[in-house]
Amino acid sequence: MSGDPHKVRNLLGSESLIPSQSPLLRERHGGTLAPPDETVDAHDVAPVDARVGTVVDGRYRLDALLGAGGMGRVYRAQHLLLGEPVAVKFLLQEWSNKPELRARFRREAVVLARLRHPGIVSVIDFGELDGELYLVMELLRGFSLESQINAGGNLMPLFRVGAVIDQVLQVLEAAHGQGIVHRDLKPDNIMLLDAGDRTDKVKVLDFGIAALQDDEGQVEKLTQAGQVRGTPQYMAPEQCMGRTTLPATDIYAVGCILYELLTGATAFSGNSPAEVMSAQIYQQPVPIAALRQAPEPVPAGLEALVYRAMSKRPEGRPSARDFRDALGLTLKSQDLLSWQARDAADRARNAGLGRDERALTPARDAVYEGPANVAGPAARVALWGFQPPRAQALRSALATQGVIAYPIQQMAIPPASPDRQPWKALVVPDDEHAVRRTQNIKKDPDFAKIPVLVIDLRESGRGAELIRAGASDVALDKLDDPAVCQKVLRAVRRGR
Repeated sequence: MSGDPHKVRNLLGSESLIPSQSPLLRERHGGTLAPPDETVDAHDVAPVDARVGTVVDGRYRLDALLGAGGMGRVYRAQHLLLGEPVAVKFLLQEWSNKPELRARFRREAVVLARLRHPGIVSVIDFGELDGELYLVMELLRGFSLESQINAGGNLMPLFRVGAVIDQVLQVLEAAHGQGIVHRDLKPDNIMLLDAGDRTDKVKVLDFGIAALQDDEGQVEKLTQAGQVRGTPQYMAPEQCMGRTTLPATDIYAVGCILYELLTGATAFSGNSPAEVMSAQIYQQPVPIAALRQAPEPVPAGLEALVYRAMSKRPEGRPSARDFRDALGLTLKSQDLLSWQARDAADRARNAGLGRDERALTPARDAVYEGPANVAGPAARVALWGFQPPRAQALRSALATQGVIAYPIQQMAIPPASPDRQPWKALVVPDDEHAVRRTQNIKKDPDFAKIPVLVIDLRESGRGAELIRAGASDVALDKLDDPAVCQKVLRAVRRGR
């Protein structure tokens, strides 16, 4: 995707930094140098500009105007001391004089300087010239994610979707760790750069309206209370209602982007921004399977993860870190989860279960109870004593419900999970060690109150013995993994 340094795709293309994506250059058509599907020589089409050829602050020679809008201009420039190409973005004087926009422009410089992440545009300098603020940043060559959603009439393959979203979540994990919320994530604000090995390198752009915390931990606000900013198709319900934006607000936007990458359509649409925002608040998206037109099926776990990221309640969404974990697990397992569910259902129907056995098997159409981590970090669950294939399948299934599961093979339970978070439940298989494991747990004062679930029972009669040994719940091997997950979720919530 990298090209001749003298070529320009459009304001979002091969030589652009942020142009029309930025709130400073919202006039998309007015700022476009070339049609989206053409590549032309920049020197043949660049508008005449009096600043081209001048040197800013004795260091940056402005070589070409990359884009211009109603609020600002972006130039390709040369760093004279380093000999490197850079991008210089100016906020026009009439807007530089407005306190809110001046503060927002300066905020972008502060945010970019604070983050210093490989997935974020690097800021090099900040200053003022002839009454106009300017920002010097690295020059990017690539394409917007928007241009790749349905390129050539085809959706991006799942492996590429997963790689791109994972990198976006890495950026958010770093930003949220610094108390920064982007607030305007969308395909336009995600650039795909050619890493030289036929893989995508992601850059997240436009932190101009980001919300950040000051040294006292208070969210810095440049807008009036209740004022809505963002792009309706990717705005979370709380953002549409003008409420405080949170890290979970960015997660909702990622869910919307992932939905669009999988279907080729936005989750919600309307005849006006108000209609779209109303849909974000009150409606549920059309199922991904009903819209997707691609030979590659979407794993059931991945579809469930999208819906969880798009939960109407902020507390129902995963953190960026947990989203990454779950995304990796679901894509690695592909459609294993749904395959196991169908296989388990067939076995259950053919087994001629008795009344006592049916009591261990909840109805398949049971209502989903929601994620386990309604507050705080995702629940950590130990998978104690499972063979690797079974442990991987359980990890994938639990990940879609917001639970991070770790396989444990040793006989002694560690005092905490590998990332030092406390266990919320222990899940063990029904084997020759099940009763002893359960009894040992209940004898240990550090673990006595942690719920223990024994699953994959081959005989219902084993249930009573395991309950007497201290198990909180048991499940037959005829129970499919989604139903097992619901038992785990109930145990995590109840703490027993």
